[in-house]
Amino acid sequence: MGNRKHRRKFRRTATQMTVSVATVAMVLTGAAVSPASPGTSPEVKLSADATALILCGTTCPTPNAYWIEHIRDQFVAPTHPDQDLDYVGVTAPMEFWPITGIFRLLGLALGPASLWGPGGPGWPDEPWWKLSGLFDLTADESLAGGVADLEAAMAENGNDNLVIYGNSQGAGVANVVKKKLAEQYPTKATAPDIDFVLGGDPNLPNGGLMSRFPGLYVPILNLTFNGPAATDAPFKTVEINRQYDGFSDFPLYPMNLLADLNAIMGIVYVHMYGMDVSLVPGSTTPAPTVDQHGDTTYYYFENENLPLFGPLRNLGVPEALIDIVEPFFRVLVELGYDRTIPAWEPTPARFTAPPVDLLKLAGDLIGAIGEGINNALAIVGLAPAPGTAKKESAPLTAGDTTTQSDEKAPTVAVTGARQIFTETATLTTADTESAEPGDSPEMVAGESEPDTQLSTPAEDVTENAPTAEPTAEPTSGESPVASTPEPQASDDTDKSELPDSLDDTDETRESPGQSSQRSPAAAAMEAAVTGAESASGEPSSAPSSPDRPSAGADGSDGGGS
Repeated sequence: MGNRKHRRKFRRTATQMTVSVATVAMVLTGAAVSPASPGTSPEVKLSADATALILCGTTCPTPNAYWIEHIRDQFVAPTHPDQDLDYVGVTAPMEFWPITGIFRLLGLALGPASLWGPGGPGWPDEPWWKLSGLFDLTADESLAGGVADLEAAMAENGNDNLVIYGNSQGAGVANVVKKKLAEQYPTKATAPDIDFVLGGDPNLPNGGLMSRFPGLYVPILNLTFNGPAATDAPFKTVEINRQYDGFSDFPLYPMNLLADLNAIMGIVYVHMYGMDVSLVPGSTTPAPTVDQHGDTTYYYFENENLPLFGPLRNLGVPEALIDIVEPFFRVLVELGYDRTIPAWEPTPARFTAPPVDLLKLAGDLIGAIGEGINNALAIVGLAPAPGTAKKESAPLTAGDTTTQSDEKAPTVAVTGARQIFTETATLTTADTESAEPGDSPEMVAGESEPDTQLSTPAEDVTENAPTAEPTAEPTSGESPVASTPEPQASDDTDKSELPDSLDDTDETRESPGQSSQRSPAAAAMEAAVTGAESASGEPSSAPSSPDRPSAGADGSDGGGS
């Protein structure tokens, strides 16, 4: 009995000592831990600034490392450049009975192998019967399951300092969560710090498939079209949209069946290739257009190819051949849209014919046909068809030539009181300037004679042409002589004073059909001699022209102007 009381007393004492020691330890620990936060060196980061929760899309329940890495580099990091984010993949159903399996097969055959090839996130490690999609959840069931999974992931990560990324069905899941948060936190003052980045969003207010037919319910699929995404919530949002994506850029006028077919093809050839674009500046051509409204920034990427011709491209049809007809069909497809409506304006489908400006449509179609013709001509190396190419006048440079006249007839350049006859062939800009009134052009000393044949003889020149021998046209890169000073004509002019080569003009003149190499300077000097002979009354071998002015005996102009 005494031993039992002794043992009971010992246990009480030991318990009290244990509690005391634990209390002291907690106090000491608290004292040590409490000042740790302010005392931590700023160079040491104990954790990331925020957490990025990454959702995939239909057929992809769990984002793999490839998906997370590319979403980080192309979309999340560029929109949150100053944040140190910890990226976490969120597993959600991402099913759509009974067509999940069909999406997988389309992705395998036509989509990017990185996503729908063997081992890609579109083919999770599941039994074949499950991958078929025949045993999947319906659209509404999958959406509700995704919302529950995302909310659980948010709770695990503190429901604050979060960036949520969703693509396709993942974007639909994120939109439902955003609406619920907006109802719970109507003002920014009380709202948690949560951002959204969405791609291929079916709830995009203008263009999203769920927004085109709000309130529609398809019983057999258990699919509810739940309307546009919220744009007035206290949560920053980024929307990434691509032209002709069938889920996020569906036609406004569904009666345009060609536009509908193009959008359906866009689910495969645009939507499945969402990673072909990036928000990294300069990484995508053409660059996206950016708009901001409410809580959302919108990035819109134009598409240079119509998904309508995707099967032809898969069959190996050259792009150059597709370019012949694609401009025409693009005009018809665009009739199904109204590109003047902003992305943030909720715009249900319109089942009336679109308002068409017939004159503008005719002009657009003619322009598209012309573009197709030019693309066809480019295949065989021909120039664009007249009237279809843009005419641009480039400024002339020193080496460029411009045809001043198509006639092979000389013109008269007036310099002071003298008339200078020059051959009008191809003149450069510098030559034109040298023939302006007030200039006194001279032969350049040491200029080499061009190695070319004479042009058409004097008999073949137009009726009003002077009798001066035409000079040889300069070869490429040489500047023709614009003019040569004419010697003063007088009565005492003696041919013996002229160079030997010009002493007898009949010997140096060529008969029709005969050609030889001669200097432009010699031809010009011969023309001057001919003028002098006419003034002095001496016979000339060249026939006179009634339009050609003759020099007076005193060397002045003979009435020519």
